[in-house]
Amino acid sequence: MDEQKINKILTYMGFAARANKIAFGKDMLKEYLSDKRLRKKVLVVAKDAGERVKKDLKIRCEINDVPYIEIADKKTIAKAVGKINLSAVGILDENLAEAIIKVVHAE
Repeated sequence: MDEQKINKILTYMGFAARANKIAFGKDMLKEYLSDKRLRKKVLVVAKDAGERVKKDLKIRCEINDVPYIEIADKKTIAKAVGKINLSAVGILDENLAEAIIKVVHAE
């Protein structure tokens, strides 16, 4: 994925964070991925996240049919949402989740 797309995704993540529409942390992400009320979901995972964490989240995404995106590193993702050292972030705002999915699939 090119730098421009990554920056756009990080910007959308920042918007979601300012609107308090992000899910992070093991328990919150489990709940987010299995939430049937949200139709549009996306999970953004750091490339340098632990292999077990990535495998677990990937399986959960497949079970719940949620797009899984791997970009940047923990520090960059955390900075985008105003946190410290995050491995994965779920976007609770359906419009922003859809926008992120469009950026990923745009050619």
